[in-house]
Amino acid sequence: MPDANEPPADVRSEDAKILWDANDLGPIPEADWASYQRDAGAKAAALDAVVRKGFVVLRGVETTERRVLDVATSFGFVRDTNYGELFDVRIEANPVNLAFTGLPITPHTDNPYRDPVPTLQILHCLRNATAGGDSGFVDAFKAAAVLRAENPAAFDMLSRTEVTFTFASDDAELSATRPMIGLDPYGRIREVRFNNRSMQPVRLRSTDAVRFYDAYRAFAEVVNRPELQIVLRMQPGDCVIFDNVRLLHARTGFEGEAGERHLQGCYADLDGLESTLAILRRGRG
Repeated sequence: MPDANEPPADVRSEDAKILWDANDLGPIPEADWASYQRDAGAKAAALDAVVRKGFVVLRGVETTERRVLDVATSFGFVRDTNYGELFDVRIEANPVNLAFTGLPITPHTDNPYRDPVPTLQILHCLRNATAGGDSGFVDAFKAAAVLRAENPAAFDMLSRTEVTFTFASDDAELSATRPMIGLDPYGRIREVRFNNRSMQPVRLRSTDAVRFYDAYRAFAEVVNRPELQIVLRMQPGDCVIFDNVRLLHARTGFEGEAGERHLQGCYADLDGLESTLAILRRGRG
């Protein structure tokens, strides 16, 4: 019989994940797009990598416009936002988002100001002839676990203090208030929202505010450790699916003016991916 004192299994919590850093991740989780489409086993392995390790890179996805939507609907449903059903990541003259500039981007969660936040992001590389602009990923569950081990007081502060994330443009005004490190009722890490560009100042008494920002700086220091981040050079045809409430993503800055980098992206949700994976496993007996 199961132990009544044990917390129930939860595929979203840290207990069900393989936490990693750059030194122990091993080979990049990847799958061939053609094999993924025709072979249920290859597809199940790719989706399981997203659930367990937080991401997978599909190789050889046709470099045609809107193909990223086909990737999303291969396992679930597209999450439409104020950016539309898909968005283009390339330099724009009047950007509403840092992603649309040539500047470097530090590790962050996308859309933390949404309730609920999109739990999956998909990025498909159509062209990449630039110097720089490489993609980085950090396992924020691993970073939070490191913080918990090294600085329990900071971990406690960030897991119980709610912060507000906001976004405003001509056609949208969005806000969500959640702890930076989200825990389940048993204290297991279940969600991380980390975005210095959309986080608003906390409203706390001065002594608590000092403790909060000390904890925030401690977490930021862990998140930005080079050994916690992997860096990928996305090639045309590469398409990465990643858990947006677990993995933080980043980008190096562009060097010079020559070349073009064009990604198309969209959002989806983990429940659809988990459902498809469960059905695939059921079919395999």
